[in-house]
Amino acid sequence: MNYKDKYKLAAFDVDGTLLVPGDLVFSKNIKNMFLELKKNNVITTLATAREFASINNFLEQLNPDYFIGANGSFVWDVKNKKFIFTNVCNKEDVIKLYDEFATKVEGFQISHFDKVFKSPTTNTNTWYAKPFEHKFEDYSADKLIDDQIHLITLNQPDPKKVQELVKNVTKFIKQNKLDLEISSLWSRGIFIAPPMSNKIHALEKLASYLNLGLENIIAFGDGENDYEMIKNVGYGVAIDDSSNELKAIAKDICFSCEVDGPYHKLKELEII
Repeated sequence: MNYKDKYKLAAFDVDGTLLVPGDLVFSKNIKNMFLELKKNNVITTLATAREFASINNFLEQLNPDYFIGANGSFVWDVKNKKFIFTNVCNKEDVIKLYDEFATKVEGFQISHFDKVFKSPTTNTNTWYAKPFEHKFEDYSADKLIDDQIHLITLNQPDPKKVQELVKNVTKFIKQNKLDLEISSLWSRGIFIAPPMSNKIHALEKLASYLNLGLENIIAFGDGENDYEMIKNVGYGVAIDDSSNELKAIAKDICFSCEVDGPYHKLKELEII
């Protein structure tokens, strides 16, 4: 099979897929990978939980064509600096959720366009948050702007309590008829966003915009928030240190980000 002719859009999760968690600079191979994809007329996009506050200078380092951020809450045209698609949270729904859960979790963050509003319990001294700690502001309901709220993150450091949190949040959303849902979770918390706000839905929007189908996409990921993306694109590739559940639904597996796994897989498939 000529993979280069079939797959016209390449999508990449960032942390744990392209970048070792805690690092801020991409390897030479990963940077070259984006250049080589562009030379071969393959369109590129990042697909990450990161948004404008937390993306650092990653767009400048990699120069992708598009940026799917906040777990699929928006698609940004990097060159033309405009949104292709957005799906934002209702301000009043967010306030209700915050009032109910901010004191019940170890951190409550609201991702705005280019800043993050946090609860008093939020720890910003982590490998993920520390580099953009200056973008965090203390939460105040009057700071929220209705059409700029992309993602809500609730932290629960005890993995055993995450499912209990999922149950309580789901119940609260249903009882109060909020236009929100748990979009994904991990061992230490959950992401909340409007319905249909996930990486695969954003990829569908981007593919349609580019006159492509999901079958024309190759995607790489390592986390639970990558599950639907890896499962439903034409060629989903899981990182070899991801969960067994993710690897089970992937069409292929590549080496870890420590050794530039996605770069070598694309070389193997002769896409670059």
